[in-house]
Amino acid sequence: MNRRTFSRTATATARAEQGIEERGTPVKEDALHIELGRRYLFAASHRLHSRQLSEEENYRVFGKCNNPYGHGHNYILEVSLSGKIDPATGMIANLADLDAFVTRHVLEEFDHHSLNEDVPAFSDKVPTTENLCIEIFHRLQNFPHAKLERVRIQETGNNSFEYAGKRRKTTRDQANRRDPAE
Repeated sequence: MNRRTFSRTATATARAEQGIEERGTPVKEDALHIELGRRYLFAASHRLHSRQLSEEENYRVFGKCNNPYGHGHNYILEVSLSGKIDPATGMIANLADLDAFVTRHVLEEFDHHSLNEDVPAFSDKVPTTENLCIEIFHRLQNFPHAKLERVRIQETGNNSFEYAGKRRKTTRDQANRRDPAE
């Protein structure tokens, strides 16, 4: 991005934040879509093991992650919220409120704990990072000050997972789903 492009982009962004479109006409309040992203770090251990599989099958599917003593990760949790900007504060959510909510509903129970042994949600569920994403999403979706858009968890430098809630069926989904009897 060259300096001129950045300048135009920054100006357009500033004008949009002030409620002014590029051509000088007011922007409708609902036209602004603002997202807030916040990162949290936590360390947890887990063992990938399914009671539905034999010992041999578990080892074949999960490999070294099936170690009977478990293993740990330093997870990076990214929470994305959206909402209207409060005219008094200029924010969609107070970060202190968000931090307290995430700490209470996620970090206190997961940080420096065994997901298999210490988190009841994983007593009958394999604590994969996919399942961890879904569990954390459900815990955070009742944040009262903004709409939870998605959670993303980076497990390693190579692996990350993202969950944005249940997908609504679109017209395209319905068109692609043809009845074989047709």
